[in-house]
Amino acid sequence: MIVRYASNDKGKTKKIAEIYTKEEHKIEPWDIDSQALFICNKLRRAGYKSYIIGGAIRDLLLKKQPKDFDIVTDAYPTGIKKLFRGSRIIGKRFKLVHVPFSKNIYEVSTFRSSHKENYDNNNFGTMAEDAWRRDFTVNALYYCPKEEQIIDFTGGYKDLKKRAVKPIIPLNTIFIEDPVRIIRAIKYSVAINGNIALLLKMRIKKHAKELTGCSTSRLTEEAIKIMKTGNASIIFKKLSSFGILKLIFPNIYNLQKHNCFYENLNNFDNEIKSGILPRSEISVLLQPLIENFILNIDLKNNPEKTMKDVMDEVKSFLKPLTPPNNDIAEAIKSILKRNKIKLKNIFIARPKPEKGRRSRTPKV
Repeated sequence: MIVRYASNDKGKTKKIAEIYTKEEHKIEPWDIDSQALFICNKLRRAGYKSYIIGGAIRDLLLKKQPKDFDIVTDAYPTGIKKLFRGSRIIGKRFKLVHVPFSKNIYEVSTFRSSHKENYDNNNFGTMAEDAWRRDFTVNALYYCPKEEQIIDFTGGYKDLKKRAVKPIIPLNTIFIEDPVRIIRAIKYSVAINGNIALLLKMRIKKHAKELTGCSTSRLTEEAIKIMKTGNASIIFKKLSSFGILKLIFPNIYNLQKHNCFYENLNNFDNEIKSGILPRSEISVLLQPLIENFILNIDLKNNPEKTMKDVMDEVKSFLKPLTPPNNDIAEAIKSILKRNKIKLKNIFIARPKPEKGRRSRTPKV
């Protein structure tokens, strides 16, 4: 292990990071997604620093196949966008860039500033500042493809060895700033097959109700991420044990009381892990959440039901989740086909617009 030092404001030398070499972390270049490496190399050739960050490094250290490879750099979003054709800048509070390759989208972000006055705008910082802005130590490890080193500012490498989920942000503010971190803490504890420390558990239970005030888009994003993990069954059970599933996904909570829900979800997880099902298609990820609900409608004995009727019922069932209408429709069609159920108007026809007016009927 290499230790990186720096001088503080008083001129005293202090340790700021621990660097782990290839001999220690055992990650081989061929373990890294080739397209993620291409992005990192292109950024470096353009004169920027670039690293693979977070969950991918955590999973590789645990000898798991990462589901996503996120990249962080000192390049600004506009500079990143210029380098990659078809990329687009997203986000309002903090802008980042989505870089598409085939069916995959790679998230490339700029180092964030650690100054609190800059939290709600796009002032950028250093790698060290960026590390201390992240939520949990096991998710704040930086991999440098060029040097084949892992850079650790927060002690996440050792915490991962101990299977410990530890917050970077102080306990008294971590969930007040962002209640969605509660879901992530539980998800990470499952990912590393570890435990949540007692004090962190107490904070989770104290602030769980604040999740009900989170935006539907944030909750939808987290639900989709859970379905991608291959551990959805375990995560949902753990969310339920903390009383969180009932708060944020009440209808799914009621459905999970039936044994077949977790049996189906276990089968789905196994197919995700084995690569039989694609992690990138939201319509596929939605199916185990809504299949039992659709079958309970007893559509075979309700021949008058149309696709629009089922769509409306499924959307109501999924609340507060708001996945794209097209993905919901595709998920329903797959479930109906698999169970040999036919509906009237399986493909929803858009009504003809009135003369002189454009139709505002949303696409489904």
